[in-house]
Amino acid sequence: MSDEVRCLACDNVVADHHDSCGGWQHRGCQTGLSRYKYNKLRSGIITFDFICNRCKFLSSQSSLSLPMPIMESTPMFNSRTPMVPRKPRPTPRGRPVERSGTVEQDPVEVFCRIRPPEQEEQEECVTVVDHSTVKLSPPPTSFAFRNGNGKEQIYKFQQVFGPNCTQKDLFDRTTKPLVSDLLTGKNGLLFAYGVTGSGKTYTMEGIPQDGGIIRRTLDVVFNSITEYQAKRCIFKTDGMNGFDAQSESDAFSDRRRQDALSGSRATRTRKTRQDPGGSNSNSQNNSQRIPDISRIDEIDEDNVFSIFVSYVEIYNNYIYDLLEYVQEVGPSRGLQTKIIREDAQHNMYVHSCTEVEVKSPEDALEVLHRGQKRRKIAYTRLNCESSRSHSIFTIRVVQAPLDAQGEEVVTEKENITVSQLSLVDLAGSERNVRTKAVGDRVKEAGNINNSLMNLRTCIEILRENQLTGGNRKVPYRDSRLTHYFKNYFDGEGHVKMVVCINPKADDYDETLTVMKFAELASEVQVQRCIQPRRDLGLPPGRRRANQLFKEVRNRLQEEGYNAKNEVVDLSPIYSLAPDWPAVSYCPDTMEEVITKLKTYLVKRIHNREKLNTDLKDKILSVRSHIAEMENKNLVLNSELRSIQTLYRDALGTIRNLQAQVQNAESANDSLLKQLNEYQYLKVECDVVREERDMAKVQGHLDKQRMKARLKTKLELEKERLKNDMNTKLTQQKSEAIDLVLPVLSTNQSKIYRTQVKALKEMLLVDDIRQTPRSSTESEPPAASATPGFRPRTNSDPSINTSQQQVVDLAGPAVVNLRHRRSRSQGCDKWVDHRPTQEVPTGTILKPTLTRNKSVTRVRTDDLAKNHAYCLTTQRQDSHGELETKLYKGNILPTAGGGTQVVFQDVEILQQRDPMATPQTSPRKRSSDGTPKVDHNTLQDRCAVGIQGYSTPNTHFSSKRSKM
Repeated sequence: MSDEVRCLACDNVVADHHDSCGGWQHRGCQTGLSRYKYNKLRSGIITFDFICNRCKFLSSQSSLSLPMPIMESTPMFNSRTPMVPRKPRPTPRGRPVERSGTVEQDPVEVFCRIRPPEQEEQEECVTVVDHSTVKLSPPPTSFAFRNGNGKEQIYKFQQVFGPNCTQKDLFDRTTKPLVSDLLTGKNGLLFAYGVTGSGKTYTMEGIPQDGGIIRRTLDVVFNSITEYQAKRCIFKTDGMNGFDAQSESDAFSDRRRQDALSGSRATRTRKTRQDPGGSNSNSQNNSQRIPDISRIDEIDEDNVFSIFVSYVEIYNNYIYDLLEYVQEVGPSRGLQTKIIREDAQHNMYVHSCTEVEVKSPEDALEVLHRGQKRRKIAYTRLNCESSRSHSIFTIRVVQAPLDAQGEEVVTEKENITVSQLSLVDLAGSERNVRTKAVGDRVKEAGNINNSLMNLRTCIEILRENQLTGGNRKVPYRDSRLTHYFKNYFDGEGHVKMVVCINPKADDYDETLTVMKFAELASEVQVQRCIQPRRDLGLPPGRRRANQLFKEVRNRLQEEGYNAKNEVVDLSPIYSLAPDWPAVSYCPDTMEEVITKLKTYLVKRIHNREKLNTDLKDKILSVRSHIAEMENKNLVLNSELRSIQTLYRDALGTIRNLQAQVQNAESANDSLLKQLNEYQYLKVECDVVREERDMAKVQGHLDKQRMKARLKTKLELEKERLKNDMNTKLTQQKSEAIDLVLPVLSTNQSKIYRTQVKALKEMLLVDDIRQTPRSSTESEPPAASATPGFRPRTNSDPSINTSQQQVVDLAGPAVVNLRHRRSRSQGCDKWVDHRPTQEVPTGTILKPTLTRNKSVTRVRTDDLAKNHAYCLTTQRQDSHGELETKLYKGNILPTAGGGTQVVFQDVEILQQRDPMATPQTSPRKRSSDGTPKVDHNTLQDRCAVGIQGYSTPNTHFSSKRSKM
């Protein structure tokens, strides 16, 4: 079994409930994704709200209202984007008693008004339980009942107004306290919220015979300040959400200018516009209007007041000024969009909005009627005059105190107090399924639902921050509606809300959403604003006292008293008579009050004459006192001059001491500077000494290297000379053989000569092989160490002689003590630097370093922690064999704090193939036509043919002579 949750506006499925998986699966809207919210209301009910992104409408499901333990153990959503449930919020408690120094808070007061039924037998879903509670019952036709959520729900408000309540009762309970705050300098905000067709516009405006909140507010305001109104144009807007006060002459000039401008506009309007039901219908409505006669008594009588009204609407999230002057007529036709700005006191206002100064309720209602003709209203299936925008009617009260005489207005801007009351008629939320809206109506409904949803989001975040102590950002700027009223929720005024409900059963689903929003709003606390009042030190009641004083002065002049020069002095420095008599001014006691004041003023005149006589005597006594004070002043002046002289001397002494202190400090500074220089020189000397020591060590090492280099050079020179001598001896032997060869017979065959030539070369080679490799004559030849080796003997003594003169070119073996193997280098720590890809040698002789660190890339730390360095390189020699070289050196510190490597010697590891033959060019023929035979090949052949064994295939470089 599965149940569906559909969007109340576009009728698309946003979630499915499957019994098999035990939870709700979030499908998303079929024509656009949907969002959902998890809420826990004050009554302990947990609900889920699904928001369709296409129509921005909120669908609430109270069927998920489960007890909290069951809710925590039940899987809520089996969707691709699971929703994490919020932590259970604590139930809001009553506001605690505020201590001194803390800011008090007031809750958002939410009232409920139930519209009377349209038909007598109409099915209703709302029932009034008591004066503050209503019960909501789902009808069988609602989505909640079809989804199995047929539970009745209880909601509480500040007060519930039933179908039979009057506009007067509603106004006195909801709006009259806001009007009282308005006249005392405080701000206020009143919302009318509900679904379309629930009576919001009727609640705000009413009818001429029974006015709504706006009409009655205007009546009460003007009833309260009629006697205290300022003249027109005394207060003037500054264009930045403030007001300036100007003098009577400037105000008179502005009045004449406004009268001329309004007259020209009225003339142009009559010529360009034919409105049969315009001013006549408006005057007829005013004639039938029944005004509210109540008033506010707690106002400051020493202030003057002016009333300014403005009327704007928010249509498709744009702000329009409904009072802006345009040539054409029509709802928002030709109107320019306005922007919201922030003034110097961080209050939000509509920039360049028209504010009209009104002097009576009739003037204000005429302005209201002019703005209502431009308001966006359209026909829908549920309401023939459905509001398509949020309208905001603002009443601003500007007041300033009178001066000390109680006649003129104090024009300083800091003494001007501005307060405002915003009356908001919110457009109703609606579903396109029920309204059958098309075209622009669908777009308007989406924008209305979006702004109301953002209002709900802001209130929900405010409530969460207050309950949990969080600091989550409130998205006021996501909508023009919440951005404009941001200051009210931040504590700049009192906020109230009237929730209008249509009890019709068809509106249950929309009414359920409205009820939940109202419950959330009632849990928000708004900081109480305390309006600062400046105390100018002026006596209270100065306006009334000035009026009475002028009346009494005029009557005294009529009776013959000289009271023309009497001025109004409400705050005298000294009393001219007894205290003012306690009188109570009213029309019935007018004569009695005037009689008492006349008697008081007569006594005042006599006292003034007596005080003038006393004043003359006091002037004489004051003069004598002044003369005595002058004498005392001369004596004090002389004493002052002597004290000043001592003071100057003391100042000179202090300056001298200060100069000495400065000199001592400068000397101390110079000594410290010299000390620092000496320390710097000491450090430099230490550095130079260390460098000298290092240079001395380096010089010693260079001497050792030079000595070894010269010794090696000497050995090489000896070997070279020895080789030269051996070469000369070999040449002499060759010449001796050449002298012997011509003796032989010339008739011998060519084969015989070739064999003799090969034999000579063989004897020369054998002579070279049998030459000792060391300078000592006692060392046997290398061939004698071979087992089975028999020395050859030649019959030719010249050949034997040439054999004894051949010298080995390789020279004797030299032992160099520096050329030691790596493992015999001692116990130093080696840095074994090897190539990244090392070719294996496969040799028996392998260098081994016992204490080494093998690296492929040398770093500074590797050299600092070791004593010796070994670099291994591999290359291919001229014979194509692998040649491995090991460069060895010592790691020494440098004067700059680093390290250096001084190479000492190199070890070379080579491999040779003993059977390899040197590469020779192709065989060539001799001059006589016979092919040239390699002497090695011939030697082997001769050895096999004569002695019966072959000679080793070892290659020696020999010099052949011409035969």
